Amino acid sequence: MNKEKKIPSECDQRNIPGITRRGFLKVGAAVAGGVAVTPALQHRSAIGAMTTDVSGKSDYEVDSCCQFCQARCTTKVQVRDGRVVNVYGNPGNEWTMGTMCPKGQSLVELTYSPHRIIYPLKREGNSWKRISYGAALDMVADRILTIKRDFPKDYAHRVVHFAPLWDSHESEIACKAALHLAGFPDTCSPGDTCIGSSSTALSLCLGSGVSSTTLDELKNAQMLLLWGANLSVIYPTYVRWIDEARNNGVEVVYFDPRRTPTSKYCNEQVMPRPGTDGALAMGLVRILIRENLCDREFIASHVNGFEELVSSVEQYTPEKVSEITWVPKDVIVNLARRIGRSKRTILWMGGSLSRYTNSLQTIRALIALQAITGNILGKGRGIMNVRGGKPGGEEIFDEMYSAPKLASKLNFRKVIYNMERERVNLLLLNSSYRRYPDTNKIKEAISKVDFVVYRGFFMDEEAEISHLIIPPVMIFESDGSQYGAQRQVVWRTRAIEPLGEAVPDWQFYTDLGKKICGGTFPDVNSAEDIFELFRKNAPTWAGLTLERLKNSPSGISWPCPSEDHPGTRGDMYTDGRFFTEDGKVDLITKGLGPITWSEPKGSPKEEKKNTAEFPLIFTQGKVVQHWQHTFTNWSGYMAQFSKGNYAQVHPKTALNLNLKNGDWVWVETTLGKLKMRLRISESIMEGVVWMPSHLSPSVPFKGNTGQIVNSIIPYYWDKVSAQFNGFGCRLTKA
Repeated sequence: MNKEKKIPSECDQRNIPGITRRGFLKVGAAVAGGVAVTPALQHRSAIGAMTTDVSGKSDYEVDSCCQFCQARCTTKVQVRDGRVVNVYGNPGNEWTMGTMCPKGQSLVELTYSPHRIIYPLKREGNSWKRISYGAALDMVADRILTIKRDFPKDYAHRVVHFAPLWDSHESEIACKAALHLAGFPDTCSPGDTCIGSSSTALSLCLGSGVSSTTLDELKNAQMLLLWGANLSVIYPTYVRWIDEARNNGVEVVYFDPRRTPTSKYCNEQVMPRPGTDGALAMGLVRILIRENLCDREFIASHVNGFEELVSSVEQYTPEKVSEITWVPKDVIVNLARRIGRSKRTILWMGGSLSRYTNSLQTIRALIALQAITGNILGKGRGIMNVRGGKPGGEEIFDEMYSAPKLASKLNFRKVIYNMERERVNLLLLNSSYRRYPDTNKIKEAISKVDFVVYRGFFMDEEAEISHLIIPPVMIFESDGSQYGAQRQVVWRTRAIEPLGEAVPDWQFYTDLGKKICGGTFPDVNSAEDIFELFRKNAPTWAGLTLERLKNSPSGISWPCPSEDHPGTRGDMYTDGRFFTEDGKVDLITKGLGPITWSEPKGSPKEEKKNTAEFPLIFTQGKVVQHWQHTFTNWSGYMAQFSKGNYAQVHPKTALNLNLKNGDWVWVETTLGKLKMRLRISESIMEGVVWMPSHLSPSVPFKGNTGQIVNSIIPYYWDKVSAQFNGFGCRLTKA
């Protein structure tokens, strides 16, 4: 299919002020090193750290927030002559202290990119025809109604939605209401490829999948376990909290098979072999139990399944765990004893823990580690999850706005199965299919869908396989709420009118819902209407009025049950009870069996065949200037600081393969191979290969252009999440 990069546009990138590489380097390097943009540089311009200061030269300024990670950095947006000319961190935000990272700063460039799509486009053969938003909306609604008419007893799974919705929480609500009221249950969550397993395990064990505590409790802890949480990359504006905690005497231990910028903020780094975190956690639990370093009183009153846990961990001796994880025995024993002595420990779990086929069990083992030491309830204790604080009470809203006898939702793998058998007639594509393992398999399945509607910004890989593009707005062009990792809810005010005929997701799905659901769709006409509708039906958000949010640069953390409630910071379980049926930590889960550990699927250690053919361990991940497989690749400015496809290995790994730094190499898995540069570094474990995951072949900027890493990642899944790391690969000279 024809990829057209030039679309009729009202944008002109030349009008972006002050783009200088030197200015960005001063801050870009600092951010990559783990320090977010400093308050002194807040007023510099839009992309990275610009040298043009536009403060005092704007017509007006509005409060906004970044749409990318769950740090939800609130910002100030400056507008002159109807255009955004600057964005900087809101200095009143207690979580970020007015800092923000390059991803959020790239949004000005992206908003006015000459490559951006700002009008609906209909595919006609190998070309595109511009049509009106109204015509595009009618086309989608008519197709959905035709599907219901043609398959009166078999339509529920024929319309599918790929989330997330970048725009706002109101967009999620409008989309879900429209599809559920029309009788279509299948929305594929981004958690499938992100933090689905950790959220699921936390929900099963504690009754909620969000963080049980907040950042400000770090100062009250004695010990902080950063388990796979590379904050310098995923939440760079939060790194200062780690730095302050350590300066206040908190012992910070970081678990990661690579030394990253986060490492320098920690007292100690433990480097387990990728995919063995669960075995390490079980080994620590065993030592705590055998050396009587548990909180027996807390266990008796607050934990179910302790005896089963004792039995499960018995085989995980220090010797065995050391053999599995490659962590020295004395390090394991010493760490367990320090954890046992700490009376206030916070565990911060990274998203990487969910990206293995053993991830559900790993998260359960980590929850058990916190539970048996009594470190879940109270000040300086708890579990933090790299996930936005999605509100409790959504099930009440879902029940109100769903069709009678709505079919059960299918998981992603069953949706793909249906696509492959041509049982899906329409796909609402709001996100990148490239985020899934075996990308080519997913692309082929989507190609069998009759009609694909893409809510995309650029002519990327998703546009290639779509039939209709209805462009969404950039963050400055719409208002709405978003929820963050501190369970905080923030409000964003629209700064400018949408360019062209781009429309917010909440508007598109509201307009669609009214057409396909008739009078059953709620009477809402704005993001504020949708917010109020949800708030009045979600007990945990009852006190979050729009007025309060608009005057809260830090946001307000839920539960917030009434308008005079300040919001809940710190421990979410304020009455000493968890949100499980009996109020206790539940380490017994039907269907999952006892807590245990197994090798990741395809691991070189899983069987001898894997070791011989693919002896190295494959890993991949994020970089600070890009947000996964998204439109940040279309930032030409950020491309200056990207390095394309490369594979990082330890010097001894390279020596054993007779490879040198800078060599072109093939990284090969059971699915295929990709060509990339070799980068040798002592920061990574021997026998492990790491590469960045964000690259795309369709973008016009060299630094961001590259082959899709997920195209060679095998299609392995946990019960909930996809696997991206821990399987075998090999390196050969290209």
